Amino acid sequence: MHNIIAIDGGGTKTLTVLFQEDGHILYLRSDPGTNPLDIGVEASQNRILHAIYSAAKHATEKLSAIYAGVAGLVYFDQYFQQDICAMFGADNFTIETDGRNLISSELTHNEDGCCLIVGTGCGTWIRTKQRDHIFHVGGWGYLVDTLGSGYALGRDVLRAVCLAHDGRGPKTVLTQLLEEETGKSLLPVMPELYAGGRARFASLAHLVFEGQQLGDKICHDIIEAGATRLSELIWAADSYFDREYTVVSGGGIVTAYPSYFERIRMKCPERANLILASVPPIFGAAVEAMHRSGLELSDHFRDVFIADLCAMTAHK
Repeated sequence: MHNIIAIDGGGTKTLTVLFQEDGHILYLRSDPGTNPLDIGVEASQNRILHAIYSAAKHATEKLSAIYAGVAGLVYFDQYFQQDICAMFGADNFTIETDGRNLISSELTHNEDGCCLIVGTGCGTWIRTKQRDHIFHVGGWGYLVDTLGSGYALGRDVLRAVCLAHDGRGPKTVLTQLLEEETGKSLLPVMPELYAGGRARFASLAHLVFEGQQLGDKICHDIIEAGATRLSELIWAADSYFDREYTVVSGGGIVTAYPSYFERIRMKCPERANLILASVPPIFGAAVEAMHRSGLELSDHFRDVFIADLCAMTAHK
C-alpha cells in the first residue's frame, strides 16, 4: 500500500498527513504557520522538514510522494524545491504555494478554476489547462496587500478603536468588545497586540462581525469594504476564463462567517460560480500528492480521508 505525505501550510497553522492510497490517514500533525514572509525562509524550511521527518517515521512503506502547498512560497518556490529536495528524498517531491490545495479540494487536479483564500491572509489563484502553472492575483504580503483578510479586518478593528479614542472617528462598540476580549484598555493592550504580530491581529477579526450583529455602522462599513476588495480579486481573475468558472473559497474567515462569503459573492462577476469549500485544503494537497504518484482516486477516497481526518482532529 503506497504511503504519501501531504502538507497544507498557512499563515497561522500547518497540517501534515501521512496517508495511504485508499485514503486512510496513518499520521496527522498540526504545527504553527510556515509562511516564509512571516517567519523567514530558514524557519519555514525547518518547520516543513520537521513535519516531513516526523510523518515519515510512521510510514509502513517507502514514500511514493510528498506534496506541500505552503503560503508565501510564490516568492521562494525554486529555492524551497531545490533545498528541501536535497535534504529529503522521495520518488516524487513537490513544494509550491498553497493555492492549488484549495482548488483541488473541490475540483479535479486538471479542471479549470480558481480559488479565493480568506484566512489570516488572502489571495486568488487561477488554474487553466492552457497554462503550465497557476497564477496569482493579490496576496502580496500583509504589509502591502491583504485587504479583506483576517489580518486586515483585525487591523481595521484596532484602527477604529484608536480613532474613536482620539476623537478622530466616531464612537464604536468595538472599543467595548476589544476591552472584553483582552481584559485591558487600549493603551496597555497595544504592546501585546504588536508583539503577537499578524496572527494576533487576525484573531481580532471576529469582533467586527460581532459588532455588526449589534448594529454598529463602523463594523458594517469595514465588512462591506473588505468584501469589495476581495471581489476585486475575482474581477481580475475573470480575464483568464472565456466561460463560466468555479471559484473555490476557503480559509478561516469565510468558513466561520458565511455571511461575509455571501457579501463577497454578490459583488463578483456573474459568471463566477463562488462556492465554499466543503473540505479542508489539506484534502486538496492529498489529491495533488496522489496525482504526482500516478495513482487514481477511488470512489471512496474522499469519504475515507475526511472521516479519518475528522476523527484524528477530534482527538488532538
